[in-house]
Amino acid sequence: MRYLIVLILAFFVFSCNQNSVSDSSVYFGGQIVNPRTNFVLFLKDEQILDTLILDKSNRFLTKYENLDEGLYTFKHGLEFQYIYLEPADSLLVRLNSWDFDESIVYSGVGSAKNEFLLNLFLQNEEEEKEIFSYFKLDENQFQHKIDSLKNVKETIYENFKINEIEISEGFQHLTNVAINYPLYRLKEIYPYYYKKAYRLASFPVLSEQFYDYRKSIDLNNDHLLFFYPYQNYVVNFLYNQSYVEKEKDSTKNDITTNVLNAIVKNVSSEEIKNTLLKRIVVNDFLKSKTTCAIDTTKIEIFLKNCSNQEYIDQVQNLVSDSKYVENNKLLPDFEVVSYNNDSVKNINNIIKNKKTVIYFWSTEYMSSEYLVSRVQFLQKKYPKVHFIGVQMQPAYIDIKTDYKLKKLDSSQQFKLLATSYANNFLTSRYPRLIITNSNGLVMNGFTYLDAKNLEKELNKLQIN
Repeated sequence: MRYLIVLILAFFVFSCNQNSVSDSSVYFGGQIVNPRTNFVLFLKDEQILDTLILDKSNRFLTKYENLDEGLYTFKHGLEFQYIYLEPADSLLVRLNSWDFDESIVYSGVGSAKNEFLLNLFLQNEEEEKEIFSYFKLDENQFQHKIDSLKNVKETIYENFKINEIEISEGFQHLTNVAINYPLYRLKEIYPYYYKKAYRLASFPVLSEQFYDYRKSIDLNNDHLLFFYPYQNYVVNFLYNQSYVEKEKDSTKNDITTNVLNAIVKNVSSEEIKNTLLKRIVVNDFLKSKTTCAIDTTKIEIFLKNCSNQEYIDQVQNLVSDSKYVENNKLLPDFEVVSYNNDSVKNINNIIKNKKTVIYFWSTEYMSSEYLVSRVQFLQKKYPKVHFIGVQMQPAYIDIKTDYKLKKLDSSQQFKLLATSYANNFLTSRYPRLIITNSNGLVMNGFTYLDAKNLEKELNKLQIN
């Protein structure tokens, strides 16, 4: 049945153009079952190249002239997947947004290589479920496990090559990264988790051959920066270097500072260096034990070495936002609009005489699954605390039309007016939490759903 549906879709797409596909033209189209929105985004390196509107049958089709060979991304709703396109490809995709990756079916010219990439992605997802059991193995056992995983992936690749007449050099290079870099990442994090599993005082002593693969690693490949297996490996390599630095010198005990310095030392590509510096400093800021405290040393390293002005502005806005709402003072009043647009309310009237967590959220920075599960968990664990959601999405999402977000209580969901005072402390657009006591005093003016001390603070709030 699914095969028949794909054939019908293929007929629809190709019947839209009776001319044969030229050598340089690329067609990309498909169908979305249970669409979240009425469009699909087509991106390159996180930059939107095109917005593809769904028709009344939830189909889309586009033609690109002289599209460069390489890795692209299509995104629908909050989910995305990679595709590799070459001149003369005519790629069709069909998926159900309720089960995004697992439901994807490709057809047309170029489908085989993209189905192969998807299978590798799903294989990596399955491996992630088992990885923590590997870290109790000794070096030889662990290496044997890595070799076994690699053999499985290479077998998939060999089966793919049997039916492919010609495989481009670019795709071969991407395949090498897709197969090996997730495994290299496991080797980078192995010492840390082995030490943790056995509660050792230091990292295990490893053979000289353990990291031989590093000789072939390029930390400065701009073309792969936004390919998750590549960036994830690079970050974990840098963290491994940082933990080793800490073990060699006890004065270098701040891992984030070590990572920032490791980026400066090991990465020469401006684009990769800027991206990683911002990623590390923002993550540290949002998830620090001291709940979004400002560490001037880390900020200074970032500002000194980042050459991307947009990233600099984002981090400086984040720092400024964190200072705007002061602890142990009354929350500055601001207006919000009820979910149904039926009233404008002042936040201080909503939280009056209530112990409250106000969470400003945006699915640009966290998945809807995580947002819903985390909020529901906290609500259940802290029933005496009032949780209020304020949507700060650039493009407003109607939560009742999203099958995940609709689990949120719409009566406790609000959105901001463009003129709301709250916009003064949301300039970075990063999600944040504000915690107030029943007197309206700010207990924490800037924290985050992932902050390490959040539950400790909520425990204190609930019992006082």
